[in-house]
Amino acid sequence: MNDAYKKHFGQLIGCKIVDFYMEDEDDLNPWPVFIIKQPNSEGGEQYRLVLSQDEEGNGGGFAFIEEIK
Repeated sequence: MNDAYKKHFGQLIGCKIVDFYMEDEDDLNPWPVFIIKQPNSEGGEQYRLVLSQDEEGNGGGFAFIEEIK
């Protein structure tokens, strides 16, 4: 696994999703946005987790939710 990906996405481990919405800036390509909170964060810090089609943010993306068998 690429260490940069592990470092970047590893920040999500233990986070709790507290809200969700679709951000629709251009009516064509909505962005899935999750509001997350890190456990044991001081002051209840929350962050936006935005799904994009690529690293440059060229459009909204999709996340597969799959059952683990």
